[in-house]
Amino acid sequence: MIYDRWMSYLRDDVRLCSAVIPGAHNAGTRGMTAMACCQDGTLYEQYKYGVRHFCIRTSTRRGRIVMCHGISKGYDFELAAEDIQRMIEEAPTEFFIFDIREYYDQNIGPFKVTHSPEIGKMNAFIKEYMSPEKYALTEFNSISEVTMGDIRRSGKRFLLYNYNHNYDHSVACDYIFPWDKKIYGMKTSDFPEHALTLFDKEHTDGIYWFQTQQTPNLGTHVGATTPRRLNRDLIPYFGKFTDGIARNPYYLDQANVIAGDFMTADYSKAAQILSLNINKGNISEDKTEEFKQGLRY
Repeated sequence: MIYDRWMSYLRDDVRLCSAVIPGAHNAGTRGMTAMACCQDGTLYEQYKYGVRHFCIRTSTRRGRIVMCHGISKGYDFELAAEDIQRMIEEAPTEFFIFDIREYYDQNIGPFKVTHSPEIGKMNAFIKEYMSPEKYALTEFNSISEVTMGDIRRSGKRFLLYNYNHNYDHSVACDYIFPWDKKIYGMKTSDFPEHALTLFDKEHTDGIYWFQTQQTPNLGTHVGATTPRRLNRDLIPYFGKFTDGIARNPYYLDQANVIAGDFMTADYSKAAQILSLNINKGNISEDKTEEFKQGLRY
């Protein structure tokens, strides 16, 4: 299998924003409560399953920076940083997108819950474990112009995205993640078809983060449930996402980061997502068959 090195098969002229990249939604929620847990694997384990885009949300607990999802808080961010360091050291052919930010403020009844990890501490972790001076991609005119060849020649290993540009070596480039409460809360069998219409509604030449997981939400069909149950119900329909993208030239052109929950359950999601690189012609011609065979599990 090639999940730990799949980017090595991409042609040099493929733009980062045109590569089809498996992503992990709420990547740092391992071990959280049932209502908050969206992943069972560590960041390192997710990388081994093909994930290259990591949605990481942080907060503070007793003075320590921790992973969080809403009011649920998990393990220390430093452990995630150790995973990132290991990934960078072990995967010289791969490039990672780390979307790291504090969780947004929440209104719960009359109370407002805020999440504000200390930026200085975050910068210290990033500097110690991620070596951003050496590995962070920061110098480009537009992220839409960056190719895999550019990345390989630069020796850069990751993009640290933060829309507020909060951290040293972070960037706030063109980057969208469409979401609609009604669509992401609808009946599972109908969800993929309607979610794909978001490609018609929002466009970017930058990073397009497309979510495949439904969202528990009161006032919608799915209501108050757990991400694990939603993921279990969605698995039989997951192929509707990739088939729908493959059949529609515009969707295929826009396809970039395709993220989901529980990305280490098996290789099926990553295999279907990565296969779209073949449809897009992103794989070196002399390596296409090897790539196709390498996705088998």
